Amino acid sequence: MPPQRDSLRTLIEQFIRSAENPVLLEAGEEEIPLTEGSWSVDAFGRNIRIHAWTDDRSYSRTITGLKKNTPGRLEFSVSRLGKPEGTLALLDLLHGRNQPIRQRNLREFQKEQFRRMLTRQFPDWIISHLSTAPDLEHSLSPSYPRATLQRKKEVMAVIFSPEEAMEPEAALTFGLIWLEHVHKQEQRQVVSTLIIFLPESKAQRTALRMKYLNASAGLFRLFVYTDVGEYPADIQDYGNLDTTLRPAQALPLRTRETPEFMLETLLQKSIRIVDAALDPEPVYRQALSITALDRGVMDLLAVDFEGRLAIIELKTGQDIHLPLQALDYWISIQWHLKQGSFPQQGYFPHRQLAQKPPLLYLVAPSLEFHPTTALILRYLAHEVPVICLGLGANWRCELKVVSRQENNEYSWSVKRRSREIEPQ
Repeated sequence: MPPQRDSLRTLIEQFIRSAENPVLLEAGEEEIPLTEGSWSVDAFGRNIRIHAWTDDRSYSRTITGLKKNTPGRLEFSVSRLGKPEGTLALLDLLHGRNQPIRQRNLREFQKEQFRRMLTRQFPDWIISHLSTAPDLEHSLSPSYPRATLQRKKEVMAVIFSPEEAMEPEAALTFGLIWLEHVHKQEQRQVVSTLIIFLPESKAQRTALRMKYLNASAGLFRLFVYTDVGEYPADIQDYGNLDTTLRPAQALPLRTRETPEFMLETLLQKSIRIVDAALDPEPVYRQALSITALDRGVMDLLAVDFEGRLAIIELKTGQDIHLPLQALDYWISIQWHLKQGSFPQQGYFPHRQLAQKPPLLYLVAPSLEFHPTTALILRYLAHEVPVICLGLGANWRCELKVVSRQENNEYSWSVKRRSREIEPQ
């Protein structure tokens, strides 16, 4: 065996056996764990060939030379049949320096996965933009690849939630922001469609939310994907509520006095600061929980003097997801209202509840509403009555509403065109 080939083979074998968590990584491909019995290194002419496999895939490349040898990382040049020379990396995932490399490769893999989905589902459209780059100026997250599809003068905004995303529901928030951004960038084109790709196992919450987007503001479509492919989902027949209305007298107590807990306590005692039409007694705390949400407990529930329910959702700091998280509570409260759950669980015993859509109040210090809040509210259906209340900065000492805006006061920046754009 030639000396260079012999030394490369020895270097690879020693690295894999000494690494605590070795993986094989090629740009744009999914990483392959290198566990005992799942890899081999063989002579291949004057070079060597590395093989790796899992239960559902295999990998084989001819290594032509060493490019980099640093602690926890080896990089090699590899030949690829019919393609330009590539780069193969062996990483020890437990080595701290490798996390940025792994993250970049994961995003590149997700982008290529997204590209393949778009090519299969929209063969007659051109992918005019595809990115995972962060865009802090426009509040676009690199965790959700985004794209635009173009056909003649028609443009569609598309966003993808990878299986690895910690909050798949966040894709709709970023999708609406992306739709607005594309609309402003493509002023000479027809832009009225947002398409979201979600893993099938995590699409339920988003499907429920999409039922309550304003049809006059755009066309909203959901695609779900599995290991074997993707398909369009009918949001009208997709998703079930996973919500619990606790008995009125069995409400849990919070143990930590966070700023939001303090604000919740103050408003419960002074609910008419929110709206003079609200009945000060009773006001319920943490009446509703939603299992699918990390922060799945609604803040306050009240009723006005006409019997209309009022949901009060509070924040003391900026939260880009406030509008759609509050929409989750509104959907659940609306459902329980129609089911007649409130009298059954002992709520508002001396009042007949009106069958009107509940009022939804978003309350925060006026400077702590996220800049995209108004944008997201433009896309909610008119049947969801939202009132944003901004409090004075000194709310701990004096509760005072300094701004009030209802969602029907927002001007629509996106108008649905006379002709719907249906993906082919």
